[in-house]
Amino acid sequence: MEIAKRNIYSEEQMTAARPDVEYHILDVETLKKAGAAAPGASLERVMTRLLAGELSPLPRTVWPLTEIQTAMEVMRDARHIGKNVLRMPPLARGAVRQDRTYLVTGGMGGIGCEVARWLAENGATIIVLNGRRGPDPEAQEVIKQLRDSGVDVRLEIADVTDFQAVDDMLARIDGSLPPLGGVIHSVGVLSDGVIENQTWERFEQVMWPKVLGAWHLHKATLDIDLDMFILFSSVTGVVGNAGQSNHAAANAFLDQLAAHRRVLGLPGQSIAWGAWSGIGEAEEQRERIERQLASTGAGWITPQQGIKAFDWLVRQDVTTSTVTTVDWSMTTEGSETPNPFFEDLLVRKRALKRQTEEVTSTTGLLAQLRGTNTDEHRPLLASFIQQELQGVMRLGSPPSATVSFFDLGMDSLMAVELRNRINRALAGEYTASNTVVFDYPNASALAEHLARGLETLAGAAPRPDKTAPPARPKVRRDEEAIAIVGMACRFPGAPDID
Repeated sequence: MEIAKRNIYSEEQMTAARPDVEYHILDVETLKKAGAAAPGASLERVMTRLLAGELSPLPRTVWPLTEIQTAMEVMRDARHIGKNVLRMPPLARGAVRQDRTYLVTGGMGGIGCEVARWLAENGATIIVLNGRRGPDPEAQEVIKQLRDSGVDVRLEIADVTDFQAVDDMLARIDGSLPPLGGVIHSVGVLSDGVIENQTWERFEQVMWPKVLGAWHLHKATLDIDLDMFILFSSVTGVVGNAGQSNHAAANAFLDQLAAHRRVLGLPGQSIAWGAWSGIGEAEEQRERIERQLASTGAGWITPQQGIKAFDWLVRQDVTTSTVTTVDWSMTTEGSETPNPFFEDLLVRKRALKRQTEEVTSTTGLLAQLRGTNTDEHRPLLASFIQQELQGVMRLGSPPSATVSFFDLGMDSLMAVELRNRINRALAGEYTASNTVVFDYPNASALAEHLARGLETLAGAAPRPDKTAPPARPKVRRDEEAIAIVGMACRFPGAPDID
């Protein structure tokens, strides 16, 4: 069954190539116009059979909207099975849902209370704050403020490493409150020590609240339609930190759990935080952590900065992210052994800056074209197209100027990307058509076409086009109708049309 329109086999070609198969060309557009009720009736029959369990949904990979480029690349390379689905961010509607309950573990600590404020400000009316012990005076004040503003705040004392306690807590929520809409897991414990002094008991002390707590919350909510499942990780799991091997391991697990949930088509975000000032576990050991930060070029995140970043990341629906403050001059110049992670970031930033400068500098394509005579435009454009093609198709070297783009494996998405790169390089001086890559399917022919277009704009007499595309197939009926209307309007007495 063939539903494409371009460059497809005719029935005769398929019979010659594969006489053993039955081949049909299906024009979906024509079907929809001829019988508008048929697609709806067909979908209704399919949905009925799905609900009855006679059919199973296709395999699917769910991507957050922010990762659409990666999703398109996976689809383009045919690395997916089933369908690719784009998921809208949890706050696409602008606010959290008032008819849902939101659970914050570590919710009676300073960071948990800030998250509760954020939930309330974004529309949450029922918030459950979980902790191993009751709220201190500062947390009690925040809870009072939230309740005074009309928010129903419930307190749940339960150790997240105790699976039965967590199950009981979730059962109470399910039995007395609206359905759970989101989980924010913000617990954290520190027990630092150089690797020689670390023990498994100290690893358990740090890892279990994050690892076991997060994993059990993940398993216990698999069948709940959550909007968000957010894990508070640490920058230590991304860049490392002396004396925090246990902390790094625990947070690296959270980052991978977020990715695992995405693979399952579930919401999942992990935010690797630097140290928050004034609140949180890091603040309780401020003097020691202050010395560590000073030696690495990192700084403190204020609660206002943290919540602002949290709000942005939740709205963007980023799977894994890192939020920290960095003194770049110290990170790059003040350390004898620069952190590889930051070095990589800086290398990428410099490369991007160079690319941007190249586009706007005198070495850009337009500048080169203006600096040469028209006889040199064709080879210059052909070389440019070959280089861009290498980037679009991720080839090891630029391809031959005469090889067909489609023999190299180009698909429609790559064709659009190549066309967009050409138009960016020509910066409005000339705009290539949507079908130019299909009409001139090799670097030499495309360069010839572009050179002619530029000569025409410059007022020069263009050379004869030796690379004109082959005659197009028979036009569709709607194109014929447009042509007929155009001819009719040119009859004597008819108005002119553009």
